Amino acid sequence: MFGAFNVVFVLIAILALNLTVFAVALQMDLLVIQSDLAKIIAWAFSAGSWHMAYKYRNR
Repeated sequence: MFGAFNVVFVLIAILALNLTVFAVALQMDLLVIQSDLAKIIAWAFSAGSWHMAYKYRNR
């Protein structure tokens, strides 16, 4: 029934979504962190996690 269900993809996609929301919150200055370097690192992690989700979508 769930032979085509990809657990790794789901976990990485959830992580990517959470990192993206965190990066957006940083970008909008909703958090205490005001560092530009932290914003760049958050967006880099977000883009990297979406890339990994795209990579593992059909495995």
